Amino acid sequence: MLKKLFLAIALVATASFATWDYFPVLPAGQGSVKGGLYYDWDGDWSQAGLDLGVRFSVIENLEIALLGWGYQFWSEDDCKGCPNGGDGLRDLTLAGRYQITPTVNGFLDFHLPVGNDDFGKNGHAPSTDEIALYFGAQFSMALPDAPGFKFGSEAGLDWGFEHNGFERGLEIHLGAEADYTIPNTMVTPFLGLQFKLKLFEDEYEAADGKEYGQDNSGNNQIQIWLGAAFAIDPNISIKGQLIVRSGDQDMGGDATGLYVGCEFVF
Repeated sequence: MLKKLFLAIALVATASFATWDYFPVLPAGQGSVKGGLYYDWDGDWSQAGLDLGVRFSVIENLEIALLGWGYQFWSEDDCKGCPNGGDGLRDLTLAGRYQITPTVNGFLDFHLPVGNDDFGKNGHAPSTDEIALYFGAQFSMALPDAPGFKFGSEAGLDWGFEHNGFERGLEIHLGAEADYTIPNTMVTPFLGLQFKLKLFEDEYEAADGKEYGQDNSGNNQIQIWLGAAFAIDPNISIKGQLIVRSGDQDMGGDATGLYVGCEFVF
């Protein structure tokens, strides 16, 4: 069971703790809804599902959001004797961002394990079964001499609470993204990356009641994404991106992913 727990955390790690974006919050009274399909694969393993989110600026500079919810269609290994399935509801993240200055945001994500955590014949459950916090700051800017270009960045700490005798080590996440809207078009290509580093080792309590460390502090992962957004009108945009990640298995491992989605601003 412990090995299954480690595997489940690794498989859903890239879907957790993703703030809405790295840019300033929407004006007061505005919000947006997004939904998209994702597909990840690496060798014999693959997963796919539906990702949903909604955000709203309740007052000037304060945004609240529901992130990462949806439905996982499958997460399975295509090999003899491997567990199949991994379908069901995904976990939910309650998020908040406050715009301290025109270029600086503070954020807090609260991860709730409300998804399907049944291993059974499913093998890879959609839920981490873990309550966790992700918090930090963002910096973004536009260049007056380069209309259409904007840059955003983020630094945060990912802290998982102990559950089922297991406690994930504290992680630091560093990310950045550059967007450029091509003049006289509605097309915005973008390029981003994120680096994750485990600061402290994972710990678990064995059947004998003793606590043991996984000796995995220093493990890391780098994730790069490339894509483009197309604005159908000022309020509706379609986005597609390719995501490539590489790193240690307990940090999400290696995989390639595709995401296609739509966002509606209201």
